[in-house]
Amino acid sequence: MTEKMAGVIAELKTFTAEGKQVDSEIVFKPVCDWYIGVLNDYLGETKYLDIGAVIDEFGIAVAEQVIEGQIVPVEREISDEEIIKKDLRQVSCMEPFRIDKLESTIRYPFAGGRKEYLVKRWE
Repeated sequence: MTEKMAGVIAELKTFTAEGKQVDSEIVFKPVCDWYIGVLNDYLGETKYLDIGAVIDEFGIAVAEQVIEGQIVPVEREISDEEIIKKDLRQVSCMEPFRIDKLESTIRYPFAGGRKEYLVKRWE
């Protein structure tokens, strides 16, 4: 038994006020909002610790697109039957939608720096 979860994956970067990149993270953002009862939490963004984890889950072609800076549409499978049986449910879904990468100015830890975010929008 598996559940499919559509979303996007992208690399999000953090820059200092001078424009020097100081951090990055690879994030999966589902199109719809999901709730997992056993975790008592929404399954929203999932952060990957390294590109190897992205390759393992989505393949090398997706990983290459992510490293090139693209927002890549993907579909992941939730196959943990314990989680699915104990209350995995989709709680909302915006359609039609798009997910954009936006930048915002930050104050901490780099005053005047910028950070990228993935934001869902109605079309």
